[in-house]
Amino acid sequence: MKMLDMKTNNSVNDLTLLLKKEEAVQLLGYLEELLSEEGEGDHHHLNNYDYSKELTIALYDESNADNFSERYKLLISEDK
Repeated sequence: MKMLDMKTNNSVNDLTLLLKKEEAVQLLGYLEELLSEEGEGDHHHLNNYDYSKELTIALYDESNADNFSERYKLLISEDK
C-alpha cells in the first residue's frame, strides 16, 4: 500500500478514512471494477458531495510501475 499527500508531496504512513455509506458503496464499486480485467490499468477518483475532498485509487505492482508518473514510480519503488 502506498499513500501520498498531494499537498505536501510526502508519503503517508498512517491515515484515517471516514466515509458516508453512499461513499463506501461508491468506493466498493470502484474497487470491484479495478479488480476486474476491464479495470486493469485504470484508476478512479472518489469525491465528496461538493468535490472539496478527493481520494484517488489505483492498482499497482512492480510490473506496471512504468504506467505511472515519475513521482508515483518513486513512491512505488522507495515509498518516498
